[in-house]
Amino acid sequence: MGVRTDGIRMNGITKDFSGKLALEDVSIHIQEGTIHAIVGENGAGKSTLMSILSGVLQPTKGTISIDGQEVRFRGTREATRLGIGMVYQHFMLIPILKVWQNIILGVEPRKKSGTIHQAQAIREIQAACEAYGTTLNMEELVGNLTVGEQQRVEILKVLYRKAKYIILDEPTAVLTPGEIQQLLDSMRALKKAGKTILFISHKLDEVLDVSDEISVLRQGRYMGTVTRQEATKERLVEMMVGREINIDGKPLPVERGNPAIRLQNLTTGKTEFGCALQGISVEAYEGEVLGFAGVDGNGQQELVESILGLQKVEAGSIMVLGRDTTHLTTDKIRKMGVACIPPDRQHEGLVMDSSITHNAVLGNENLPQFRWLGPLFSVEKIRTRVAQLLRDFDVRYGSTEEPVRDLSGGNQQKVIIARECALTDPQVILAVNPTRGLDIGAIRFVYEKLEEYKAAGKCIILISTELSEIVRLSDRIGLLYQGLLMDVLENRDIDLQEIGALMLGGVKKEVGP
Repeated sequence: MGVRTDGIRMNGITKDFSGKLALEDVSIHIQEGTIHAIVGENGAGKSTLMSILSGVLQPTKGTISIDGQEVRFRGTREATRLGIGMVYQHFMLIPILKVWQNIILGVEPRKKSGTIHQAQAIREIQAACEAYGTTLNMEELVGNLTVGEQQRVEILKVLYRKAKYIILDEPTAVLTPGEIQQLLDSMRALKKAGKTILFISHKLDEVLDVSDEISVLRQGRYMGTVTRQEATKERLVEMMVGREINIDGKPLPVERGNPAIRLQNLTTGKTEFGCALQGISVEAYEGEVLGFAGVDGNGQQELVESILGLQKVEAGSIMVLGRDTTHLTTDKIRKMGVACIPPDRQHEGLVMDSSITHNAVLGNENLPQFRWLGPLFSVEKIRTRVAQLLRDFDVRYGSTEEPVRDLSGGNQQKVIIARECALTDPQVILAVNPTRGLDIGAIRFVYEKLEEYKAAGKCIILISTELSEIVRLSDRIGLLYQGLLMDVLENRDIDLQEIGALMLGGVKKEVGP
């Protein structure tokens, strides 16, 4: 490995976006040859800091030193030249190109004739594979790879460019448990090979598993760095949010009631971007959370849309609250008592330029509670009810007439949950990635609300790309793979490795109502 140098020092980094401080006087030392985690809530400044380190942004104030030399990046090329490589959460790959073509794209070795020197490129890639401790079929099209394999291609891209310092931005967000373990093992292998890893994550169990040091940001400020030996999950959470918050645990036991949803041999047609459901049979009960796990794009969206009447059913049936809803309209299904917390609050749950008041009653303006005279509704009644909802859900706002886009992500999500789950009294709640993009405090709020609704006897269908969230909240867990229901497990019986195998197409068990 050679003589260890000083690593990276970021001193007094400040970033001002038109008067709004994203970072204020942040100083962090990343020691060479270590795995250094950067943690913090959403909006803490993690991504901004890494964008500055990788040359995407320039700091308003402050300096960066690499191996004892002060540097100032005017772009990503300069950062790459000095050994900084960043692997983004959303991959930058071309599906129709082969693995080796993606890895060398933009820095292709050339023969004297000007053509690409494929043999040299593959030799250099294989050397990077050895350092990384991985193997890939160089001739495979990237579009045919699993998500975990595509991530390995991204890491090989930065290794091929001789990166010494590798930034991994939320790298486990889309991986199965088995793929997560492979990644953590690979991070250790890269460290052993002399690389320095900057690990950006909100999954504290993984951070504690693999990191040597952990730095915490809160609201754009540096709160400190602790070693792995000093760190506990409770201490990190308190550094991140300023108080103790517990979002771990298991679902609270509640006596299960009657079937609220029954899917019998449910089959749908293919969609442009999704996956057709193939003969799914399962029941969901009052007073339970039935979670569905699976790599994104394996039928989760189609399942929710089928229950809501948004997806054409080709075969089978859907029973909701004792009534056949297979071919009912979405409006009729929702009026029966089915609510939905959508996966993308800004595009599917809210009208961002409309007021908080409008969004809090969106689609429910004609409820009897708002009637004034005949078909006319009372603006005053709406305002009074909205004010009550916002108080009950602890929404932080200036005026109810301000655009909902002015609220934080957590407060926007609270508006949606209040509208969907409290404005009316639904018996079935479809919760799709309900905590996506939320910080720890807002996540705890959502968990408490879902547990409250379950205790009240409501049936909750939970779809989440966060397996830890599925395990935390669900009484039973269904595993989806390419539109098939691979198994339904009781929470007490789960094995994360088994779940990971089923998410990738392991042996399907016979399941049904």
